Amino acid sequence: MPVEVDSDSLEAKILDLLMVGKPITLEEVAKELGISKKKIERTVKGLASRGIVEIEELPDKKYLRLKRKDIKFQGVNPSQREAVKHKKKGEDEDKGSEKSRDMMYR
Repeated sequence: MPVEVDSDSLEAKILDLLMVGKPITLEEVAKELGISKKKIERTVKGLASRGIVEIEELPDKKYLRLKRKDIKFQGVNPSQREAVKHKKKGEDEDKGSEKSRDMMYR
């Protein structure tokens, strides 16, 4: 059974980096994603407890290695998202109120 991960989460970003194939250090992941090392380490510990990632601790660095290849990213693909159109409050309310006033006095 594949492991399902939300495609917009930090876990998915880390797994995407690890899917390249080579082991990567925690410092490199933090630098690549622009997120603090503590936050990356906390997320990686969660992935390691679920058996998805393996942490190899050396005296000076911690390497991450992907243990499972059956990962399924779920969620909306960024290219499928539609832009949200917002109305401007000031313009629509003013135009509507002017029209209703004109109709009342005619």
